[in-house]
Amino acid sequence: MNFELQKALHYIDLQETEKAISCLKTAIQQELDSGNEAAATECRCVLGELYALDQQKDESREQFEKVMEYSVRTGELMKQREIAVMYLAAFDGKLPAPGRRPGDAPLVAKPVQNKGFISKQMNKRHR
Repeated sequence: MNFELQKALHYIDLQETEKAISCLKTAIQQELDSGNEAAATECRCVLGELYALDQQKDESREQFEKVMEYSVRTGELMKQREIAVMYLAAFDGKLPAPGRRPGDAPLVAKPVQNKGFISKQMNKRHR
């Protein structure tokens, strides 16, 4: 796995989206320079999801369209293609049928658990 991709994933965990986007762009360029278009396309899929969660619809659409183009052309990366199809459909207002969306491709960002929620959960009696 590309070092820049690993850094980006850690920044995503830390909710540092700007740094994660920068690292993902660097990772894509490095993979393209080394001739590994499949790995670059996988990074594009992650970047597209990150843009979507950051409410940057146009940039997200651009990345997912590149993922689709590569997948259709080569017949590879079917998982990334499914994710791209779901997001592009959501951008167009066509939500997928229930049960057909992959579990790891959220259409909307998950709500952040605040301090009140966490303290309520910690105070519950677990038997």
